[in-house]
Amino acid sequence: MNPERRAELSLEEIAQIYLRRRRFWDDGAAIVPLNLSSGAPLRARFSERVLNQTQARLADYWNRQYFLGILPPATLASTEAVRLYVASDPNAIGYVPASEVDASVRVVMRIE
Repeated sequence: MNPERRAELSLEEIAQIYLRRRRFWDDGAAIVPLNLSSGAPLRARFSERVLNQTQARLADYWNRQYFLGILPPATLASTEAVRLYVASDPNAIGYVPASEVDASVRVVMRIE
């Protein structure tokens, strides 16, 4: 998360953000969740541990949401791109390996 954003988030709240069931921060700003590409191992691990979903089940979920006008989180090509985007946008949230975290972003949760 961007260091300017001081919210504390639970695992459930992060899941709600990534499933686009929660789309605004407490101050009314739109949340910008960022995903890695569908083939990324880190995305699969995030989906399983945070969203409790497989990639196939998430694809079905997003197909249904699309018809309701709800789009999935934006996808970026690399963890570096996610970190740079989150560092530059106070409304963004993303996930990267712990080894890539630096002072430009704030850790909300660690997933083993």
